[in-house]
Amino acid sequence: MDPRIEAQVTHDPGAPAAQGGQSSGLERGLAISVENASKCYKLYRKPIHRLWDQLRLGGPRHREFWALRQAYLEIRKGTTVGIIGENGAGKSTLLKLIGGITAPSTGSVQVNGRLTSLIELGAGFHPEFSGRENIGLACSILGIGREEAAALTPEIIEFSELGEFIDRPVKSYSSGMYVRLGFAVATCVHPEILLVDEALAVGDEHFRAKCMRRLNEFSEAGGTTVFVSHDLGAVRSMCQQVVLLHQGQIVEQGDADRVADAYLKRVKARGDEALSFAAREASEYPRWGSGEVQVERVELLGGDGQPTQVLTPGEHTTVRLHYRVHGECKRPVFGLGLYRSDGTYVNGSNHDWRQSPLVLDHPPVGESGEVDMALARLPLLSGEYYLSTFVYDHGVPAPQAIDHAERALAFRVADANPTQHGLMRMESAWAVRRRLPGGNEERQESPE
Repeated sequence: MDPRIEAQVTHDPGAPAAQGGQSSGLERGLAISVENASKCYKLYRKPIHRLWDQLRLGGPRHREFWALRQAYLEIRKGTTVGIIGENGAGKSTLLKLIGGITAPSTGSVQVNGRLTSLIELGAGFHPEFSGRENIGLACSILGIGREEAAALTPEIIEFSELGEFIDRPVKSYSSGMYVRLGFAVATCVHPEILLVDEALAVGDEHFRAKCMRRLNEFSEAGGTTVFVSHDLGAVRSMCQQVVLLHQGQIVEQGDADRVADAYLKRVKARGDEALSFAAREASEYPRWGSGEVQVERVELLGGDGQPTQVLTPGEHTTVRLHYRVHGECKRPVFGLGLYRSDGTYVNGSNHDWRQSPLVLDHPPVGESGEVDMALARLPLLSGEYYLSTFVYDHGVPAPQAIDHAERALAFRVADANPTQHGLMRMESAWAVRRRLPGGNEERQESPE
C-alpha cells in the first residue's frame, strides 16, 4: 500500500500556554514533536498539466520530488536547536512543516505553544500596506486581539528602527528593512516557540548583533528556538541540540559539537564532488578579453600538493593557472580575485604588484606554462569562496584585458575546530592581568 495513503497527516499548532492548552500526543515538556514526517512536491513541466491531472485527463504528468523523508524529531521546551546541512538538504522544508506553513505528505507534526516564524523574507506582509498596518495584520494572524496589538506596536516599531518608514508601504522596503520588521514582529509578540531561517544574513552587522542578543534573551527566559544557519560558530555557541539534514533525511542529531563535526567531515568527504558542479558551470559567468593569452585551467592545490576544492584554515595552499599564448602580447600580468560566495571582495593580487615583480615580456606564440600563487598559511575561516582570474597587458599606458574570467573556480574552507569567527584568521596572543584585593597580581598568557 502507498504509505501516503496509509499515513495519518496532522498538524496541531496547539493553544497558547497562557490558555493552558497542550497538543494531543505531546508529552509534557515537549514543545515540538515530528513523527515520520515527509514532504513530497509534484513538479510539472507546464502549469496546464496541473489542471489536466486534477481533471484526470490522462496522465499523470508530474514527477515527484521528496524534499523531506521520514523525519523524527523531539524538541523540549526551553531548548535552542540548530538545523544544518548543505543547500537543498531540506532545512527550510522542515521549518515550514513545524511552522504549519505547509502540511506534511505523511506523518505528523505537533506543536505546543504560541509559535512565530521568520522563514521567508517578507512572508505574510501585504506590499501595499504600511509597516504599521502590517504589524496589525501580523498580530491578527497570530490571534492577538486589537488592544494587545496596539500595546505591542510601539515596542515593535522601536526594535525595528524603521523610523518614518514605518508608515510607508512595505513594497518600498529594502531586504534589510523587511528583516527588521519581520524579526521585530516575530520576537515582540512574546512567542513561546520561535523559528528563524537564514533571513538574518540579509541585515547589517548592527541589527544582526541586536537580533542575536534578543535570541539569547529569549532563550534565557525559557523560550524554544529552532533556527537554520550555515554559521557553525553560532550553532556551536547557541544550541544545545543540532539536527543535520542530507538529501531530505535527518542523518545526525544530538550534541552541537558532535553533529557540527559530523557535518564538516561530510563536507570534507563530499566537497570536491559538490563544488565540481560549480566549477563546471563557470562558463555561465562573464569572460572577456582580446585572447592573446588564455588561462586554460585553474587548479587549487592543498597542503599535500594535490588538487582539491576543500581546504582548512592555516593549510598551505597554491592556486595554479595553466596558460597558453595564442598571439603577440607586450607584457601579460596574471592576477587573482578572491571573493566570498555572496560576492564580498576579499583580496586581489598579481605578480606585478610585488617588491620584486615577475616580468613576462613578449612571450612567444605557442608558449605554455603555469603561474602559481602560494599561501604559506590560508588565512580564511570556514565558508564558501570563489576565484576570478585576470590576465591584463601592462605593456600599454592603460592595462587592457587579455583574458578576464569571473568565477573561474569555487572552493570551500571547512574547520572542524573553529577558534575564531568572521572571514579571516588573525594570528594573535592574548594576556590577562588581574590586580586582586590585597595587592596581589596574576597574569595569564595564551599565545596563538
